[in-house]
Amino acid sequence: MKPKFRYLAVADAIRREILGETYSAGDRLPRQHDLAKEHGVAFNTLKNALDQLSREGYIVRRAGDGTFAALPGSRPPSALVVDDEAPVRALLTRALEASDWKAEAVDSGKGALAALADKSFDLIFLDLKMAGMNGVQAFQRIRRKDVSAQVVIVTGFPDSRMMEETLKSGPFAIMLKPFEMGRLHAILDERRPRAA
Repeated sequence: MKPKFRYLAVADAIRREILGETYSAGDRLPRQHDLAKEHGVAFNTLKNALDQLSREGYIVRRAGDGTFAALPGSRPPSALVVDDEAPVRALLTRALEASDWKAEAVDSGKGALAALADKSFDLIFLDLKMAGMNGVQAFQRIRRKDVSAQVVIVTGFPDSRMMEETLKSGPFAIMLKPFEMGRLHAILDERRPRAA
């Protein structure tokens, strides 16, 4: 197998362990560095393998808590909407629910951190320009808790200095305001766990 596809072999091995009940749904997987050592690969290769398994629905990442085995289709995908504008929160929440996602909405970066303290989400839609803790600050704090958090930056200011700062941390995706439903659905399709 070509080296660049090594992560797929690692993903296959971990998937077999989950399906073979080495890890049952809900079991915490070993720390990522330990998993990388166990499979004889570099940390980045393991991270790519876990990203693949997350997309397929075989693992769930919980900020600050670890990575857990899962089975595809065992739960609806979930999203956290973080925006200080009530109409945007309502619109995004309705659109997510119409696409069979479970959605929760908060009106601030502080509210996002509180929600993430005891829950995990497949996607976090984060407004960039908010009063109090802005999107850049919230994003940095979310990433400090969980470097693999899947964050979609929602902004009407794509060329701003705030956006430049955010791009340094590498969000999962960017959605411009006013957003188009086609773009939202493309993001959801890319992130939705897939059945085997």
